[in-house]
Amino acid sequence: MLLRDREEEERLAALHAFDLMDVAREECFERICRLVASRFQAPVAIVSLIDKDRQWFLATTGFSAQQAPELELSFCAHTIRQSGVFVVDNACLDPRFADFPLVQGDGALTFYAGAPLRTDGGYAIGSVCILDTVAHDLTPEDHAALEDFAALIMQLIERQHLLKRVDAVSGLPNRTQFLSDLQGLIQAGEIRKRVLVTVDALDTDWAHRLTVAEGMVPFEAVLRDMASRIQAFIGTGIKIYHVMVKGFAFTMQMDAVEARGFLPRLVDWLRRAPISENLPMVPTVCAGLLEFEGGSETARELLRKGLFALETARQKAQPYAYYNHQDDVTFRRLFSLLPDITPALKADDVFLVYQPRFSLRDGAHLSAEALIRWNHRLHGFISPAEFIPIVEKSSLIHSVTDWVIERVVTLIANTGYARDKKISLNLSSRDFYGRNVADVIAQRCGAHGVDPAMLEVEITEGEWLRSSAGVIEQLQQLRDMGVDVAIDDFGTGYSNFSYLHKIPANILKLDQSMIFDLEHSAQHQRVAKSIIGVARDLGYRTVAEGVESFGCLEILKHFGCDEAQGYFLSRPVEEALYFQQAALDRFPLKTG
Repeated sequence: MLLRDREEEERLAALHAFDLMDVAREECFERICRLVASRFQAPVAIVSLIDKDRQWFLATTGFSAQQAPELELSFCAHTIRQSGVFVVDNACLDPRFADFPLVQGDGALTFYAGAPLRTDGGYAIGSVCILDTVAHDLTPEDHAALEDFAALIMQLIERQHLLKRVDAVSGLPNRTQFLSDLQGLIQAGEIRKRVLVTVDALDTDWAHRLTVAEGMVPFEAVLRDMASRIQAFIGTGIKIYHVMVKGFAFTMQMDAVEARGFLPRLVDWLRRAPISENLPMVPTVCAGLLEFEGGSETARELLRKGLFALETARQKAQPYAYYNHQDDVTFRRLFSLLPDITPALKADDVFLVYQPRFSLRDGAHLSAEALIRWNHRLHGFISPAEFIPIVEKSSLIHSVTDWVIERVVTLIANTGYARDKKISLNLSSRDFYGRNVADVIAQRCGAHGVDPAMLEVEITEGEWLRSSAGVIEQLQQLRDMGVDVAIDDFGTGYSNFSYLHKIPANILKLDQSMIFDLEHSAQHQRVAKSIIGVARDLGYRTVAEGVESFGCLEILKHFGCDEAQGYFLSRPVEEALYFQQAALDRFPLKTG
């Protein structure tokens, strides 16, 4: 490569680093432009940037053209090649510029004077200039003034650039700077045996409560304090970056063995003392660590992996976590599945199976729980435990629930399903927000001539349920329609009898984690017996999930449980087969 070509590439790199091309004009540059025009009593002043093959106006005064002229017709393209002020007294007489459209016709701008905009590295990225219809006799003081304006504009550009790379709260270099520095290490081949450490300064719930209670000042103080703690632990020779609202990152030269001992010590150090006397709380810090070496991965990809390690720690409620490639692949696959949901619903790749439920008093088949399944055309069978949590956090949950409701109601109407049996639908907490799910069920039942009393809905009890009057109203509407309402997974998490009187439910489903080893766990037997007894006294029907042995079935029957479902009685049954067998006098057990 020729020296001149390499210098031009370096100049262009310096220009593009400021990220000023094709952006909206800013008043600060327009104001300086007006000052330049006023100082030199010129009708036109322009601040422009010179790219490889075009010119971009950062600010203009007195210039009516909407777009900058082509680079071949630009005075400023010549200015950036000069060491000082570039002056053209009469462009009409200069063969380099005589054919420019600006210097022809009425009001021709024949006079030009411009000073280059030079970076600290000496690269001229543009110019500030004046144009006029008459010549100016510029003095040395005028030359110095135009160069001062150029220097002032460059200081403003570089200060804005610096602010874009420094976090305003902590004063640390931000994510943009981190990515730039890390990419520089990658390109220089200086990333052997390094680790990328990410730190979350404060639990999200704590951060929210703190800002609501005390405002942003103490929250920002926590962030600055945490940055100081990290720096004190790793030493001043390592740069810390503020890469998220409450998250930091840094890289160090370290091998795998050192890394495994480093992270626990770091978190222990950061969690030790209260943050301040005025805010006596122990920091709920967690951290993630990624080991990496030279390769083809970009800085953005390395940061993403480091943040995944941090998210792993948060999700598992652990103080720290190391990056795991397989977990990352699985996690990312979940998000890649979302765009496939809607086409899968239309193509019948998503389907329902039905797990029958039986009376423990006489063994009669009473109902079935509709369970969603997905046979992905690329990935094969995908467990609902994998895709439903992601769907619930997306805008697709209503579409999926509506599909299930429509499918079940249609089959009830078309198969002559017995009126004394029910189909149970699982509803997400998100189904109750943004619309009235009771109205949706009523409309679909009305459209197909199905009695809503042939349906049951299952919900998981939790804070979302107790804290919303709108949810309670929808559940009461369902009960008024004759729909059974079951509290699913009772006996775990938030389950509490003291709240049940506020919820218009009539069925409790005991969680299968309690039922699974009921034969062998005296503790689970005592808990199950108590729940069944209290539920019966309060007027609830009880259903046991996950029954897998005759012994378990007998215990539940002895405790007075009303109904049961599980593999001992029947595995989930394919749709057509279920509705066929549901019409029999006696439902066959252990099918599927």
